Amino acid sequence: MGNQFSLRNSLALTGWVLTAAMSAPAYGQEGERGQHATASEAPNPHDFSGGGRPHQLPWRHPDEQRALAANAQLIPNARANAHTLTYYGGPVVSNINVVKVNYGTGTYQPFVSGTGAGTLTAFYKGVLGSAYFTWLNSNYKTATQTIGYGSYGGDYTITPSAANNGATITDVSIQAELKAQILAGKLPAPTANTYYAIHFPKGKKITQGGTTSCQSGGFCAYHGTISSASTPGGGILYGVLPDNSTGSGCDTGCGTSTAFNNWSSVSSHELIETVTDPFVGLAVTYSAPLAWYNKTYGEIGDICNAQQGTVVGTDGVTYTVQKEWSNSTNTCRAQ
Repeated sequence: MGNQFSLRNSLALTGWVLTAAMSAPAYGQEGERGQHATASEAPNPHDFSGGGRPHQLPWRHPDEQRALAANAQLIPNARANAHTLTYYGGPVVSNINVVKVNYGTGTYQPFVSGTGAGTLTAFYKGVLGSAYFTWLNSNYKTATQTIGYGSYGGDYTITPSAANNGATITDVSIQAELKAQILAGKLPAPTANTYYAIHFPKGKKITQGGTTSCQSGGFCAYHGTISSASTPGGGILYGVLPDNSTGSGCDTGCGTSTAFNNWSSVSSHELIETVTDPFVGLAVTYSAPLAWYNKTYGEIGDICNAQQGTVVGTDGVTYTVQKEWSNSTNTCRAQ
């Protein structure tokens, strides 16, 4: 009787997710939403048009997030091999160095502006040397590169130019400002391992690729690449993480836990995708500089979107992260 009940519930949930996916409006140009039954079957193919562009983490209605995450636990994925990430010849990041950047003055979430316990600073410091990274090398090393632990490069608050700091900020403006701040010596010079995690205060909207942050059809965050011949590796790696305070839109469409847990999960999504596919922002087809990618489902984090897990940091604190796809185990895992 118990097994029959579980099966009926699983089938009912599958039907709900399929119905929701088919009736909901399509996401933006990244093609994030698909008509599939589990969270690990939500396509997020990259748009290679325009000579390369950042890769987005889609905004999802909270009911869909809960249903997708629950369904992923109830129903085994019978098509696990379809989610295998293929290596296309591009570089990976061997030892990522996270530089956290606050984009100007304003009201930030306390866990963004703070640097002590319970903040993203503590999260990055704790997770970069944790089991969240331990398994990546065995799955996603290349013939010429290994993947090891990361390090923390510090907290910075920049003063953007007025032209690059309106109520709505384009990705073009963010790229221009990041380059200007580096050139002026306000931020550490980039290396092949540097990742600038850029956070924004309350009230700022970000636009990229015809879509807008924190709303249906838009995104929760994204990571990209700025072409730079003078930078080791040939590119500047960055992530864009909008504000997720109450009323922002990202407070509902980017996770179903607490505000801090949701943003550590979103931050981890962009972090690990940068490690395994750092030059997606310059890729124009399925070849180098693209690294680890699945043509249907996207990058390592996209395959496991809406699945949160936990990991114990090097500081002994348990942090919420997004699970990532493992080629070796055909599962979404946090460690």
